[in-house]
This record gives sequence, C-alpha cells and structure tokens, in this order.
Amino acid sequence: MKKTGQLVLVLALALAGTASPAPAEFNPFGYTLRLVGHAHIDLAWLWRWEETLRDVVAQTFRGTLDIMDKVKGLTFAQSQVCLYEAVERDDPRMFDRIKAKVREGTWIPVGGMWSESDLNLTDGESLVRQLLYGQRYLREKLGAQARVGWCPDSFGHNAQLPQILKKSMVDYYVLERCVPDKTPAFWWEAPDSSRVLAYAPPGWYNLNLRDGVERVVAQVAEDYPLIKEFMILYGEGDHGGGPRRTDVEAYRKSVKSNSWPRMAFADPNVFFDRISRSGIEFPVVKRELNFTFPACYTTQARMKKLNRRAESLLLAAERFSGLAKFAGFRDYYPERDLDEAWKVVLRHQFHDILDGSSIGPVYEDAAESFRKVMERGRRALDFSLETITNVIDTRGPGRPVVVFNSLFWERTGEVEAELDVPRESSDAGLRLVDPEGRDVPCQVLKLEPRGGAARMRVLFVAEKVPSFGYKVYRLDEARGKPSEAPGLSVSETSLENEFFRVVLNPEGGGMRSILDKRSGREVLSAEGNVLEAIADEPENMSAWELGLKDRVGRVGQGGALLDVVEKGPVRVTVRVTGSFRGSRFVQDISLYLGLPRIDCRLRFDWQERNIMIKAAFPAAARNSQAYFEIPFGAVSRPTDGAEVPALRWIDLTDESGEFGLILLNDCKHGFDVKDNVLRLSVIHGPTYPDPEADRGPQELLYSLYPHAGSWREAGTVRRGYELNTPLEARPAMIHSGSWPASASFITAEPEGVVVSAFKKEYGYFYHGFILRFYEAFGKTAEVKIDFPWPVRAEEANLIDYTERALPLQDGKVTFILKPHEIKAIKIYRILPSGD
Repeated sequence: MKKTGQLVLVLALALAGTASPAPAEFNPFGYTLRLVGHAHIDLAWLWRWEETLRDVVAQTFRGTLDIMDKVKGLTFAQSQVCLYEAVERDDPRMFDRIKAKVREGTWIPVGGMWSESDLNLTDGESLVRQLLYGQRYLREKLGAQARVGWCPDSFGHNAQLPQILKKSMVDYYVLERCVPDKTPAFWWEAPDSSRVLAYAPPGWYNLNLRDGVERVVAQVAEDYPLIKEFMILYGEGDHGGGPRRTDVEAYRKSVKSNSWPRMAFADPNVFFDRISRSGIEFPVVKRELNFTFPACYTTQARMKKLNRRAESLLLAAERFSGLAKFAGFRDYYPERDLDEAWKVVLRHQFHDILDGSSIGPVYEDAAESFRKVMERGRRALDFSLETITNVIDTRGPGRPVVVFNSLFWERTGEVEAELDVPRESSDAGLRLVDPEGRDVPCQVLKLEPRGGAARMRVLFVAEKVPSFGYKVYRLDEARGKPSEAPGLSVSETSLENEFFRVVLNPEGGGMRSILDKRSGREVLSAEGNVLEAIADEPENMSAWELGLKDRVGRVGQGGALLDVVEKGPVRVTVRVTGSFRGSRFVQDISLYLGLPRIDCRLRFDWQERNIMIKAAFPAAARNSQAYFEIPFGAVSRPTDGAEVPALRWIDLTDESGEFGLILLNDCKHGFDVKDNVLRLSVIHGPTYPDPEADRGPQELLYSLYPHAGSWREAGTVRRGYELNTPLEARPAMIHSGSWPASASFITAEPEGVVVSAFKKEYGYFYHGFILRFYEAFGKTAEVKIDFPWPVRAEEANLIDYTERALPLQDGKVTFILKPHEIKAIKIYRILPSGD
C-alpha cells in the first residue's frame, strides 16, 4: 500500500515530502545521492494475486530489464522472493535475464523474506520461515543471498525483528513507518542485544527524481547533519512499472550539469557497508517500532483466524512428522507438502492481506488457498500420528485412545475424541481410565447412529500428558457405572468448579463476579465480559484507521437469554444470547473440571458498519504497565488505553506482584488496557476498501486465567500456546508395540525456555533436524534437552546453516540461552552400528 506514503512520511517520520520547502541556509555542496531503482509491489491489495502476476510483475520486471539494458549502471533492488519463484515458473526467459543482471551486480535481491510480511500479527516461527524460504531460494536460484532487510511499507516492527534478521544473515534494514523522530539512520537493537543498522530512505520508497530531491535531502540533513550521502529509492510500484523514463532523464541532467547534490547509481549493500564503516556514531534504539494503522489489528477477522489456525497446524504437523522420521518409525518426511503449505501461508502474511486492508475478492481467494493448506497440514499430521500410534503398546481392556501433546512441556487439557461404538451404546455404562488404571471423568457430547454402529464424541480432561509425547486412555463400556466427579455445578446465572465461582448478570449476561476460590479474591472490580459497542468513525481509510468515539450500547442491552446447555461431569456451560442492532450474538461460557480457566466461545452474525465491539474486563489488579505477547517474547506497555497488537495473550498483574489476570485468545490481535480495564477488540465494520468486510458469521474463543504471582510465575506463555495448540486424540487398534502406554520423546527445561519448532532441516538432501528455542522470561537459562536416543548436536542459525558443534553432557544437549535469545540447534540421531 502506498497511497498514504507522503502523509505518513510528513506526520510520522518527520521527513519532508517533495512539497516541503528547503531550509534557506541549506547548501547541497558535498552531498551525494545513492540512487536505487525500486518497485514496491503489493502482492494483493486493490487487485488480486492473479492480476499481480499477470500484469504487475510481468510489466514491472520486463520494463525494468529493458531500461537496465539501455542505461549503463542503473541498479534495481527487488524484494519478495515469492515473486521470483513465480517468474521462474511462469516466464523462464525473463528469469534468465534477471539472473544475468544479478551476476552483473545491477539487479540486487533484497529483503530475503518470502513476502513483505506483517511483523506484529504473525508467530515468530512464521517470520523465521519468511527468511528461511526466502534466503535459501535466493542462494540456490540466484546465488545472491540478501543482506539488507526490506519492509518499507509494513505497519510496524516488533522488538525481536533485529535478532531474527541478524541470525538469518541479514545485517541491515530498510523501513519507512514508525521510524524514531529525526532519526533516518540508527542501530536497532533487539532485547538480546542483536543489532541491525536501520535506515529510512528520504522521500518514501517511490520518489520521482523529476520532482527534485534537494528539498527532501535538505530536511533530513537539517534533522541529522552527520550523514553526507543518502540512499534514495525511486521508481513507481504496483502497476507503475519500476524506474520511470523521467527518473533517467533527471539523473542524466544532474550528471551532465555536475551539480550538487551528486547523483550516482548504487547497490544498497555497498551503501550500508559504507555508512556502517564511516565512523558516524548512529543512535541506538532499543524498542519495538510501532504503532500505526490500529484498525488493521482487527479488520478481516476470518483472514486472521485462518492464519493462526494454519500456523498452529503446520507447526504440529512438522513436529510429529519430524519425530516419525527422526525416531525411525518411518522413512518418509512430507517435505514438499509442508514446504508448499508454508509458502502459501507466508504469501498471505503480506501486510495488506493479513492486516485486512485489501478488497473482498482477495479474501475469497485466501479462503480457498487456506482450505488447501489445511488439507496438506492435516494429512501430514494424521499420517504421522498414525505411524507413531502403530509403535505403541495398546494392549489391555477397552478401546484405546492415544492423546498426543505437540508442546514441549507436560500439560493438562481438555480433549475431544471420536470413535466408533456399537449402535446400542450410551453413556450409561461408559468408563474411561488412564494408563495407571485410574478413572477419568468423561462426557458424551454426541452419539450418531451410522448403519449398524454409531459414532461417539467424548470429552475428557487429560492430566499430565508428557512433554512432546503421548498418553493412552481406554474407553470401556462393560466395566461399571459412569464416572462421577463432584466439583462442577451450574445454573442459569452461575457456574462453579474447584477453582472459580462465576456469577452472571441475568439482564445482559455479563459477569457480575468471578471468585477465585484458591485465594478468596474477587477477580473483577466491576461487571466484566461486557460486549461494548463503540462508534467507530475514522475520517478515512476505515480498514486501517480507528475513529473510536463514545460507547453507543452493548450486546444484550435490551435483554439477554441465559440457558444451561451443558451440565456434565467434565464441562458446564451457560449460553448467553443477545443482540446489538441487527447482529445476533451467542456466547457459551464454560468451566471445566480440573482446569483453572474460564472459556468464552462467541459466535455471532455481524451486520454493522462503523461500530467496534470490544469485550471489556475491569480487573481487580491495577498497574501502570501491562504485558503483551509478541513474536518470540513479550513487551511491557503503558496502560493508557492505546490500541496495540498482541498474539495469544495479554496480562495485567497487580503492582503488588501478588495476583493478576491473563486474557487469552485463539484468533485476535487488537487490545487496549486503560488503567485496570482489559479490552479485546472483537470486530469492527469498516467500509473501505471492502464495504462488506467481516459481514456475516464469526466465531472466536477467548479465556480468562486469573493467577497468583507474576505473569511469569503463572506460566502465561504456556497457557497461550495451549489454548491455540489442542491435544490430539486418536482412536487406536489393540496391538503390541515397542513404546509404553505413556512416554515423552523430547523434554526441555527450564520453564522459561520455549521450544518453538521441531522439523527436518531445509533441503531434500540434508538429514539433520532443527529444534528452535527462545528465552521468554528475560533471564539467562541453562537449557538441557533429553532424548531417548543417542544424538549429536550442532548450533545453527535461523535459516538452518550449521555454525558450530555442541558438546553433550551425560547424553544431554546443554547450552546457555541469554535473556530473550532465539537459538536453533541441529540434531542427528546416532544409529547403532549396522543399522
């Protein structure tokens, strides 16, 4: 998106547009402009991906190659590796011309990412995959890996990005939005102290040289006089075709007149190398570079949900597919399926697509693309779990159900399992036992006759499922009465388990009270789970900008219907039905036996425009700062009511440090915290560029997790992953096997260390497996990883290249993680001789 470039440039970056007058005292003598041709290409925005390939890329690349043939030395920088792959596939002759220019040194691949991604709403693993697939493709196909990161149009930049770039062999970074005031060049430092030299080119990323650049340079020179040479990006993006004829004419005129500032074609790599070694002490910025376009955290909710679902599924599929291969349970790893699925996800993480600022047909295309992604991911996951199930000893009475945990810590969570049973089955004699023979309460959710049999769906809470492992449960209809479990109770206006008593308002359905029975403390300071309706009237660009004004009502303000819809031994649920104007909302509020979490599953039919719905929770906790999950970490932000992005959770811990409240979600990204009130942005109704954005059925899950102590002590990071990464249940045949009824394949400690990935290393002909970690608590950690097989290990960078060997201690892989550090290790299984 480039339409608002000049406006944002003036207001947010304090850099001058071409209309800004030059300071009268400015003397251009001694200044040099390093000219880099560029075409910013929106993969899909006010047009679809098909048009981008057919018209935009073909026109831009061909026109640029033609002008490069005519103008000696003209350089061109192009990002977004998915475009290179498309050209290689669709137009091999053009691709050969590009390769020749790359060898010549005039066409410079930059960015190293599969797309110019959103950088706040994607999982950290997605950002790593952007660079993994991008950098490896560039090296393999063009022999020219990117050293300059390139996201000039992305809507903000998370705090861990410098580390991700640096550990992906990227030293520099080009951006335009959210640049610190009067700081066009600076060292940007991640929390682990990794740095990249960041630079905001004067005049935005599509300057027209014909309009004159002296005023632009003069303004930046006034703000930051240490720099005497500037890299300028010129050329028209999208349907404009790259460097213009008028740009070339302006360059030739400048060279012929020998006037100042001097102009010279340049390679961005060389420019950065020069200024980084110039001796200038650039300022150091140690924070996230946000915020802009806050509506984009919420717009096009279905797109954001598809992305979250796909990320979680592909990561789980990789882990178990990798395990099946690494452990020798099978020889096959579905590399091509997973690679192609990831590439589709990464392309749709392009900022205008994921952020919701594209036209409606873009999201119709995305829905179909993600349907295929989910098919690939589910196929890979199912095949791997079936393979692993076949090596487990499932002998014993009853029907075995294997529960798999794809996360790298022992966890307790709800499980739904489907299995075929005799047609006459019911819950009257149903009994579920764990591997030790202990009764486990279970609840029949559905029983459907199917011919001579029936399909039963059961719900239970699986306790202490081993880290990256499994546990076998047995369902037996012939061994006694149904399991009973005291501790759950429900009425139309209250729910209770061993942890909480929740009281609902019979008028509107909000939560009047949440009593934490463990501490005796009230969680809320006023009625919570109120679905507030707020007038949202931005002056323009409603997909991007919020114009929140007064509250104009709430869901259920005319009355709500409360019904008990589940009253089982595992889960109790009250359904709250209400409306706001023409939109109907149905919310299921649930408590589970054994889980200290309050679930709110919301389904609604959205029909409003220029309204935002926020779920509000006035907490008993108070603090001037709250914590928000970001890719590979968390940041503290003031509780000033600003709309900000987050991933799976936000937390408000009381300033005493004794208690707090976590708000978890399965697909949302927009939040605000004002004093003690946490609010989740549920939906809004923009009118441009898609007047029908988000209209129709929607569904989401958010959960409350009251806790003692700090967010670290509460295991907040783990709770966020658990809500988004379900335990997987698989019915099994009864058979012998080499693995017991419960086992962990890989364990990692301590608690503040998160394993974000386990996968085969990149490349069909390479045989290592990657484990990626990040330190989440801001503390130095000694990491110990235990395997049930002998292994050897190497440290790798984030794009899977080996850096050094790692020693083993007592058969365990051990290393140090610095605070907030991201690290990958590559492991190889050592097979017994003769295998």
